[in-house]
Amino acid sequence: MEFKETFKRIGGGKINTKSLNEGSTGWKLYRAPNIDSKLWREMKYDLRDQFTELVKIGQDYGVFQNAQGTNKILKQIKRLMDKI
Repeated sequence: MEFKETFKRIGGGKINTKSLNEGSTGWKLYRAPNIDSKLWREMKYDLRDQFTELVKIGQDYGVFQNAQGTNKILKQIKRLMDKI
């Protein structure tokens, strides 16, 4: 059950739906001039945490079609996010 809870928590399945910009997803659209340093830091940490969770899932063919390649790319993204 832990996998399903993690998948639901990181927004599993909502990326390709029409409700992406609706209030039900918890996402808010910001214009570039309205993003200050505090908001940028919060957004950056949220993204980093989401990539960390995806890397923890690992090479699971039940989640990713090309699990090996996806896992490699996610690890690279995570390393880059840790440097920012």
